[in-house]
Amino acid sequence: MHNVYPYLSAGSFVRTACALLIVAGLSQSPVIAQSEAAGTFLVEMRDLTEQAMAASREAENAESVNEVKQFADEVFASIWGISSGLVGENARGAENAHGWKTRWQVTYSDFDSLFSARYGSAPPEISDPTELGIIGRGRHARRILEDALASDAPDKSIQTHGPHVVHSINNVIGWTKMDDGVTKGERQPRVDLTREWDSPIEFWMSTSDTGWIWEVYAQASNILKTNYDGDLNAARQHAADMTVLIERALEGVDANGNGTVEPTKMEGGLRLAVQHAQLGQLVDAAD
Repeated sequence: MHNVYPYLSAGSFVRTACALLIVAGLSQSPVIAQSEAAGTFLVEMRDLTEQAMAASREAENAESVNEVKQFADEVFASIWGISSGLVGENARGAENAHGWKTRWQVTYSDFDSLFSARYGSAPPEISDPTELGIIGRGRHARRILEDALASDAPDKSIQTHGPHVVHSINNVIGWTKMDDGVTKGERQPRVDLTREWDSPIEFWMSTSDTGWIWEVYAQASNILKTNYDGDLNAARQHAADMTVLIERALEGVDANGNGTVEPTKMEGGLRLAVQHAQLGQLVDAAD
C-alpha cells in the first residue's frame, strides 16, 4: 500500500508549527501546538481508513482469491502500519506483528526499576507513531488531547470539542488504556480494561468497548489465513463483510436510534472525530 502524501512525525510537526509562528510574530502555547499535531494524526487516520475502504471494495470485485488476499493485506497494513507477511511468494507468516511495547509506545523505564532491569530500558522499536497505522496514530492523538484537557488552562475550544474527539477515537480504537499494576511488589505494565465503570450495560455489550477497527483487523487476518480452495465467491463475501466493518469505523453508529450519529460513546466514528477537531480549530476546515 502506498500513501499519497508524506507524513510528519508529531515532533517534526510541532517544531515546524512553532517555527512558522515565530516568523509570523504570533504566540501559541505548547498545548495548542501539540493539540494541532493531534488533529493532523486524526486526518491521517481518516485518510488511511478511506484507503482501507477502497482496498476492501476492490477485494469484493477481485478476479481471484489471491487478489482478494492482496487487497486484504492492504487493509491490514492501513491498520497496523506494516504488511501481514501472509501474502506473496516469500510469505513467512505474520512475523512482523508488533507486541505491546511497539504498539503502545511505552518504554520499560516507564515502570518499576526492577522490571526495567529484567527487560531493559531501551525505547520502543518504533518511536514514530506514523509507522504504526490507524491504531498507533489514534493512541498517540488520544494521549496528546487528554494531556491538553488535563492541563491547568485548557484552551476553550479544546475543552468544548476535545471530549467529542476523544470519545469518537475511542469507539474506533477501543477504550482500553495502558496502565500499571503490582505483581510481587513490582510495578508492571497492564492493559486497563475497566476505566469506564460508569458506562451503561449497553456499552459493555457493544463492540465500541474494544474498538471497531479491531474487528476490521480480525476480518482482514481471517481472509489472509483462510484456505478458500479456489472458492472466490466465499472470499468476496468475506471482503464485503469487511467493508461493512470499515464503514462503521468511518461513519459511526446511531446507537440510540434518534436518527443522528453523535460524537459520544458507542456512536462517533472517524469522520465525526475530524469534524470536531475542525470545530475545535485543531485542523483546517479544508482537511
